[in-house]
Amino acid sequence: MKSVRVYIIILSLLTWVSWGFSQEVGVVAKLDTNAMMIGDHVGITLKYTGPAQSKVLWPFLPDTILGHITIIGRGKVDTAYTPDKKSVTITQFLNLTCYDSGFYTIPSIPFRYRLLPDTNGQLATSTMLMLAVHTVKVDTTQAIKPIIGPLSVPITFREMLPWIIAALLLAALIVAGIWYFRKRKKQEPIFQLKPKVVLSPYERALQDFEKLRLKKLWQSGKIKEYHSELTEILRRYIEDRFRVAALEQTSSEITENLRDHPDCPRAALDKLNSLLVMADMVKFAKSQPLATENDLCLSDGVDFVRSTSGGAVITAEEVK
Repeated sequence: MKSVRVYIIILSLLTWVSWGFSQEVGVVAKLDTNAMMIGDHVGITLKYTGPAQSKVLWPFLPDTILGHITIIGRGKVDTAYTPDKKSVTITQFLNLTCYDSGFYTIPSIPFRYRLLPDTNGQLATSTMLMLAVHTVKVDTTQAIKPIIGPLSVPITFREMLPWIIAALLLAALIVAGIWYFRKRKKQEPIFQLKPKVVLSPYERALQDFEKLRLKKLWQSGKIKEYHSELTEILRRYIEDRFRVAALEQTSSEITENLRDHPDCPRAALDKLNSLLVMADMVKFAKSQPLATENDLCLSDGVDFVRSTSGGAVITAEEVK
């Protein structure tokens, strides 16, 4: 019985020692160098190493240490785990400077942590650090030299770009001013618009007939649409050519108004009348003309326009 008890005690001690080594925690604060020139920079690295279950309250150093050493840069806190995810290393880099010569002692830095699931907080501190800040030796036997002036830096293209743009704008304004005064001196218009050519009723009607022919409406079964567009082209031509409100009148009213017009021959009026009657039968009586009749209506429309154009085969007026 006694030997069993001794065995249990030894096993418990071995387990406790193994757990203690596995839970080992280490903290380090290390300077890049222990000596620096006044006004120079020196780095200090803070490091915590411990189990992956560590919860660390990371130490925060004030901007000024000991009233002389100043923190001018703080790196981010980096966390890295070992490949087996059992240990963690947390580091941070700080950049220090000092503007007063002397020997300084950076006190121990406390790292507070706890190892989960343990709820008790623990404390580990780094060792104190020594920093020597040296000043520049001055030879008092030599004469005082003047302060060196600022170094000349070459001008970049980005700095010159606003001046280049301003110079181009100024040159453009000068050229524009010379051009303007020359125009004024010659009494020429500053801006000369290109005249817009307006087609005569005859030309516009023939163009619309050609567009209608290329649509092939009646060939695709749209007979009513075909005759409606055909008569609309003629009505607009009659309104522009003879000053008759043909778009608002019936077919019989149109032919009646053109009957005694000197520029509308009898043969042309007969073709117009038969064309309008055919279109009315298609639109209101749902008549289905033959293919030859559809083509004949378009031909009669073209003949009517040509015979009533008054000889103005190609005319146009310029609108300024």
